Amino acid sequence: MTTSSDSLDLRGGSPAVAVSGATIPELSFAPVRCPAASTRLDRALACGGTTVLLCGPAGSGKTVALVDWVTRAPRTRTIPVAWLSVIDHPDDLLSALAGLLDPSLVPDGALRTPADRAADLVAALAAGGPAILVIDDAHLLTDPLELAALEYLLAHLPAHVTALVAGRFDPPLRWHTLELAGRLTRIGGAELALSPERVAQLLAQHGCRLDEADLAVVHTLTRGWAALVRIAAIYLSANAEDRDTALTALARPSHAVADFLVAELLGSLPPATLDFLLATAVPTQFCLPLAEDLVGEDAARILDDLLRANFPLHTVAHGGELWHTYHPLLRAYLLAEGAHTRPERAPVLHRRVAGWFAAAAMPAPALEHVLAEPGAPGLVAFLRDWGLRMVLDGTGQLLLAAVEHLPEPAEDTYTRLLRAAVAVEAGDIATAEVYLEAAHIGAGPESRVVPAAWIDALDRAVSAGVAVLVGDSSSTRWPLPAVTGQPDLDCYAGLHCGIAGISAREIDSGTAALRHAIVHAEEVGLGRVVVRARTGLALAAGIAGRIGELRSLAEQAVESAARYDLSGEAGLARVVAAYGAYQQGLDFPRPLPGMPAAEREICLPAPLRQAGLVTALLTFPDAPDRAAAATALSRQLHRLLDEAPALLGNGRATLDVLWLLLRLQARTEAQQLVEHAIRMLGATPETALAEAGLAVYTHRPAAALPLVEPLLGRVPPDLSGAGVVTGWLLVAVAADRLDRPRKADEAFEQALTHACAERLVRPFLDVPGALEVLDRLGGRFGRFDAFVDLVRAQRGATEGAPQLTETELVVLRQLPSGMTAINIASDLGVSVNTVKTHLRGIYQKLGVNARAEAIATARGLGLL
Repeated sequence: MTTSSDSLDLRGGSPAVAVSGATIPELSFAPVRCPAASTRLDRALACGGTTVLLCGPAGSGKTVALVDWVTRAPRTRTIPVAWLSVIDHPDDLLSALAGLLDPSLVPDGALRTPADRAADLVAALAAGGPAILVIDDAHLLTDPLELAALEYLLAHLPAHVTALVAGRFDPPLRWHTLELAGRLTRIGGAELALSPERVAQLLAQHGCRLDEADLAVVHTLTRGWAALVRIAAIYLSANAEDRDTALTALARPSHAVADFLVAELLGSLPPATLDFLLATAVPTQFCLPLAEDLVGEDAARILDDLLRANFPLHTVAHGGELWHTYHPLLRAYLLAEGAHTRPERAPVLHRRVAGWFAAAAMPAPALEHVLAEPGAPGLVAFLRDWGLRMVLDGTGQLLLAAVEHLPEPAEDTYTRLLRAAVAVEAGDIATAEVYLEAAHIGAGPESRVVPAAWIDALDRAVSAGVAVLVGDSSSTRWPLPAVTGQPDLDCYAGLHCGIAGISAREIDSGTAALRHAIVHAEEVGLGRVVVRARTGLALAAGIAGRIGELRSLAEQAVESAARYDLSGEAGLARVVAAYGAYQQGLDFPRPLPGMPAAEREICLPAPLRQAGLVTALLTFPDAPDRAAAATALSRQLHRLLDEAPALLGNGRATLDVLWLLLRLQARTEAQQLVEHAIRMLGATPETALAEAGLAVYTHRPAAALPLVEPLLGRVPPDLSGAGVVTGWLLVAVAADRLDRPRKADEAFEQALTHACAERLVRPFLDVPGALEVLDRLGGRFGRFDAFVDLVRAQRGATEGAPQLTETELVVLRQLPSGMTAINIASDLGVSVNTVKTHLRGIYQKLGVNARAEAIATARGLGLL
């Protein structure tokens, strides 16, 4: 088929010459259009003077894409096309191309070099009209003179001519010169690959219609390689009665796929390259160092040749290396071929691959090859050397599942402790306790897999982890076990014993253990341990009242997560850093990590539930329904007090939620929270502050002083810096309301003294009446002026709802019911005029003029 019988006028005033033999290949099937390729071809044609280079493996759809475009694109229908395949003209490409355009450009008997012919062709094209030149199978062009002539033609292509060059790989030309000039468009395998939708279209041409799951299988197996998709379509259509079996057989791969791969990819490869393919197909992915370990020093040259030849390899960068993966069906064929022709080599290769990955500290891929060796003789040693590393990497369950079928290692104390450790990392308290108990009473304390010192260290670390999850680490001391010399175990023990110690308020020993864990973890690249240990150090700083240090350490944890490519592990550190900013009256990055929903929290470890509560507290100002958000927060805290009363931080959380409830004037809920906290936590500094805060809010200042003053006379070690500031502010407010100005001034100065160093702004915003005392004092505060200005600057953003009286709140909460003033008066047992007076007061305080506005405003403020 030809594009048209139109002539090409290539020589200006000379007569037009008919296109001779510019035959476009006939397709025996309806092509599935490639939008990505068509778009790029359209753009190149519009620019003019551009070369389009299409490269992809055999059967990837290069020729089909070009035929479809030149025969269907609107603009190409009016432009003559000269199509030539190098297969037909490997040694006289330019002469053949010139002959297609104008036979007079190829004089009989003339001795012209390829370069001369290229110059003549460029001149003729320049003098003629628009044209499209297609050079197919360009990878077969090897003659240096012909290559030089083609390079000249493309470099001097006239602005009204577009050249399309297609091949399995780039012909050896200086393509970079065209790229730098902006005159080269590349279309590769990624653009040519069929999307799932296009795979479905091609399958439908063969009467094969698959559901989404089966279509995904075909697309995953073929990766959109057009020829393989068509082979799969034919195979599935022929075996439509048992689709599942057909898909399974296709993945082996089928004979048709194998024949295609051998004929188009593998048949012409030299023995050394084939040996390289068979060896490097054993791992799922490989890098150059691994390939060199498997096949020797020629690996670099062979891999470079394969990449230059556009061999179907998918390459990604990870950990400073380029990792290569074969096409799934190609790898399946290579593995089958290796097993058939060299069966004795497979165990050796699996052992070497496992050893290489283990030496590279990549135990998860190593395990696959440990198990692939018949009988898995190295599994027990692998369990000893890498079991805990896989636990810390989050892949421990894979190893333990593999060990399950070996009775002796499966019942070993070490294995049971590893199972408990996996459960601890997953936050599964019940499973962790079961396996921990089994390790204590099952096979006895001795292990045949690891030394006794390892068992002691792992047992203590897992026990500490369980205690933290339960929220009861304060009942036992958690000293760091003796160093075992096994880096992973020493890191793990330092991490969990350190966090348990800090949770039990053993700050010094817990901090030392965490620093020990960080040092070892940095040495061996255990990023998760580093992130979690730095987060633990941040919490320790916060417990000690060093809020600035808390923020700094939490931010270091976030940076460590980014450095180790573990951003998903930084959630708790981000929440801790945000809480530090909240205490200092600063903004923090949003959004915060998602935390458990209230309905699921009962199934989660206590520390994670507490983190969810803190996140809800920090994001409370953004809640669309503040009343509902406050109710949910209060409910979460009540449940946490019931189920984990010993959890460190519950007292601080009680104060934080109390202040929030009081800002919303939820007096009853606040009273219930304080009473519940006293029942569950006992007489602690935080419950005393909470009780005093409620007394101040309910205008009982005389009751607040005896609750707070004993704490401040001799500050208990478990009262944080924010707690001390809160205590002095409560004394200042109570004294001010009792008309004892000197005492109020002295208490306020004490609060400023303790708050200024750590920039503790939040207590001034939270304690009821603190800002009013600040306003009454007025004037300047000497060395505290800058800090007081900071507090005042935060006032507008954190002010609560207007202060309504108790009766006004009762009337306000009747408004959404639609009751009239008469109905409300009857319900309350007061006169209508009294209700109307309350309504006027409500409207004035809310700044509204009507009932609907009052309801909307009150809901926004959390009063409804």
